[in-house]
Amino acid sequence: MKSKIILDQYERHYLDGKFFIVKKGKLVSRDILDSGKIITNENHLKEGDLIGNFFEFLPDNNIILPEIDIEVEALEDGTILEEFEFSADDIFQNIYFEKMLMQLIKKSMIKFFYQVYDTKGYIMAILKLYADDEKTIAKKDINYENFNISRSQFYLIYSKLKKEKFITEKEKKIILNIEKIDEYLSSNYD
Repeated sequence: MKSKIILDQYERHYLDGKFFIVKKGKLVSRDILDSGKIITNENHLKEGDLIGNFFEFLPDNNIILPEIDIEVEALEDGTILEEFEFSADDIFQNIYFEKMLMQLIKKSMIKFFYQVYDTKGYIMAILKLYADDEKTIAKKDINYENFNISRSQFYLIYSKLKKEKFITEKEKKIILNIEKIDEYLSSNYD
């Protein structure tokens, strides 16, 4: 049975890992990390929008993410949420829908990394996100512009990553030291 939640203006509710569709009203959502950090989403949700932790749909590629609890706050009296049940199998039966969803999740994840990690962790998380199965990236595919930080800041941190053996360069590839990166990421998010 689908649950239905009715919220008054400014009333808050935790989603408890479920997905909901906004049936009436407007609300804002916040990602609450296990560290206590709160990331408020920029846009409000309105009738017909879905809310939930879409990072759960990522394939198990060992991306280090903190535990996320999603809280919503109603912006209008009588805001109604209805539980929305679907499975990853339903989504991934259509290859184009799967690719579209994965691209949107990756785009959101990059913004999320920027807010969760320090600049060094942010760069490592993005490198890891775009690495292939052998945990390598073609050097020609990496440019400071990919990271939304200044050129000097990127190359300063990139050289530190090489010096500290988080990454190594061999021929035309960047090789990630996954164990070392994972250790850093799991202990250095805000």
